[in-house]
Amino acid sequence: MNENLINKMQPASILVAGDVMVDEYVIGEVERISPESPVPVLLAKDRHRRLGGAGNVVRNVVSMGGAVALFATVGSDAAGEWFRKHCAEIGVDTFWLKSERSRPTTIKTRVVARNQQIVRIDEEYAGLMPLELEKKVLDDIKSVIPQVKAVIVSDYGKGFLSETILRSLFVTARSEGVPSLVDPKGLDFSRYRGATYVTPNIREASLASGVEIKNTQTLEKAGAILLEQTQAEGILVTRGKDGITLVTRNKVQDFPVKPVEIVDVTGAGDTVIATLALAVASGLSVEEAAQLANLAASLVVARFGAASVTLDEMLNSLRNWPQGRKIISRDEVERVVRNHRLQGQSIVFTNGCFDLFHIGHLELLRKASTFGDILIVAVNSDKSVRKIKGIQRPIVTENDRLELVSALNFVDHVVSFDEGAPYNLIKEIKPDVLVKGADWKGKKVIGEDIVKERGGKVQFVELVNGVSTSSIIDKIVTRVHK
Repeated sequence: MNENLINKMQPASILVAGDVMVDEYVIGEVERISPESPVPVLLAKDRHRRLGGAGNVVRNVVSMGGAVALFATVGSDAAGEWFRKHCAEIGVDTFWLKSERSRPTTIKTRVVARNQQIVRIDEEYAGLMPLELEKKVLDDIKSVIPQVKAVIVSDYGKGFLSETILRSLFVTARSEGVPSLVDPKGLDFSRYRGATYVTPNIREASLASGVEIKNTQTLEKAGAILLEQTQAEGILVTRGKDGITLVTRNKVQDFPVKPVEIVDVTGAGDTVIATLALAVASGLSVEEAAQLANLAASLVVARFGAASVTLDEMLNSLRNWPQGRKIISRDEVERVVRNHRLQGQSIVFTNGCFDLFHIGHLELLRKASTFGDILIVAVNSDKSVRKIKGIQRPIVTENDRLELVSALNFVDHVVSFDEGAPYNLIKEIKPDVLVKGADWKGKKVIGEDIVKERGGKVQFVELVNGVSTSSIIDKIVTRVHK
């Protein structure tokens, strides 16, 4: 595979229909067994939420530059409200997302210690939708499909995808020449009759076809049965570390994947179908799409939890560049922040000149990194430093200061800014936590209105006594003149 394949991917509009949920993670440490019963006691240290189920497909489409029309339901509850709010934060229109009191939002809570799940708690309702609500969805489907480039059906068996809705999706898509792709659930694949491509994993393909898949011959036999059931153009069987196999009426083709250290396979199927859909929507062949899906999946299984991937990360993987080139431009800020929001990560922001980097700077940044998941440091450009400090400053040039700050392992991204204060940058990033030195206590902190408006907070870090760039310069001048 070469970079040209990734470069062909376009920011297409995709209709995603399916069962959405909230993935919640309670993360901590287990250090003892309960005296009440022989179970581990988790000391919870962090808790966060992500879009789950078909919502994870949405995250993957958006992270690769696509736009989403989401067809799903959430409950009229706090979890449903969170789901809507988070969709808005990552730029997903929730116009077609229905709220339904009789169908509470599905929540899957994973209790995790040292990247190992201890238990999962599911709160869900898997019944069918009220007929009146189903009719509204059917009407919307017919109006939206002509405006998109592909349809993804993400079936988690929670009841949104009724036989009637599935039939409408496939018939309308086919009549408009729009490819439809299905991540299936259950034993009866005939309910997906009319889809363009179906993407079962090897276990699902075995159970739905009635053929135990052990080798190429049994895989081909199972694929032929599923083709007959679905009348699809192709069955793409995902086989974990063995990659993807495409079965059509004319051929069986394997697409191997580069070996990687697998951390968590949760949500890998969501990444595969999102990549396939965006690729075919961009005019790529299904064979080319399978290659890209393999690459994307190899990146997300190396991360904990249901994750998403960007086109830049895919390109960097091909170039063998490190995943996190830290110094970013102002033009990249919005995309970088959005991708972290997609991962459910909290954003910490701080800023400074960092001229003649010293222990005070180090302690500020080290402490700032503990207030959230991702630390973004804004560094005053040379032009900005001159505005604030005068024409004799900075001592250290902008590029060198950026490199120094980015070399710290607890700093995630570094960006420069020309203004005297980073208000516009804070407005763009909308951090969850804004960090300043303790000398700002009691003063008006630039950008605090933006942070607090979205429920964030300002944190202050105690200064290292007697240490500043100015004091270091004064010492140097004094010694030179002695």
